[in-house]
Amino acid sequence: MQTLVIENWEEFRVFENELRKFIKSLNSSPKIVEALEYILLSGGKRVRPIIALVSGKMCGGSYEKLMNLAIAGELLHTASLIHDDIIDGAELRRNVIPIHRKYGPAFAIVLGDWLISKSVELTSVYGEKVIRESAIAGLEMCEGEIMDLNSKFERFEEGDYFECIKKKTAYAFAYMAKIACEITSGDSLAMEKLYTYGFNLGIAYQLVDDLLEYLDALNDKRSFLESMTLPQIYAEKFGKRKAVEEILKLISSFAEKSLNALNYFPECEERKKLEKIVQIMTSEMLEKRLPLLKFPE
Repeated sequence: MQTLVIENWEEFRVFENELRKFIKSLNSSPKIVEALEYILLSGGKRVRPIIALVSGKMCGGSYEKLMNLAIAGELLHTASLIHDDIIDGAELRRNVIPIHRKYGPAFAIVLGDWLISKSVELTSVYGEKVIRESAIAGLEMCEGEIMDLNSKFERFEEGDYFECIKKKTAYAFAYMAKIACEITSGDSLAMEKLYTYGFNLGIAYQLVDDLLEYLDALNDKRSFLESMTLPQIYAEKFGKRKAVEEILKLISSFAEKSLNALNYFPECEERKKLEKIVQIMTSEMLEKRLPLLKFPE
């Protein structure tokens, strides 16, 4: 079994193939299809859909039953990236020109709306409860983004930061894992454990992302960051070096909580993959980037 790289996993290959089929099957305007091919097939880890497929399979589901959820999760995530890029005035996304620069901001906004609407349609096959839970995840994400936008202009402390990233990132991971189990199994405890797995993974991942962005800014001698994050809050409180040390401890703690939630499940290939995702999104990201960045004094 190849478990070292997500791109080698069966779930990744199946999802990429089904995503291409989905785009080709659309009865939408040629411009929308063209833009979807551009943005959806430009790469990415596909972490959210992979979590859905692996979690659901571990709970006895099939790729066929889970695929609508997986694609819906990727569409919703892509919509958030498109809108984020417009807000941030991003020049590049994964070394690719973002949609708003290639097609214009008006088209990009509407395309993001289209992706959100399509994600709802895809989840409708699972019934009202799943639609409601998916909608809640989307609403929480929007509220988190608003908190993030306001973080530079309002009082924003440690508790605010964690509330923000729970809404902006953690709930999306949590609901993907939980709903995948929900549509394939009646095991309520398994749903709870997978929710805990995804939630803590989301927190740990966002801490990693914010720490690396903070260190990038320090190394580039930039004073401007687009939002207030925990490394900045801790740097003001403890100093730069201590702040980094404390963030690393938190990342380790949330990653451990995520992994511990999987102890409910028997040892299997899918559990190992979920464990590997935690490693990829936390320790491996740090190991790749931290040696290249100067540690703050």
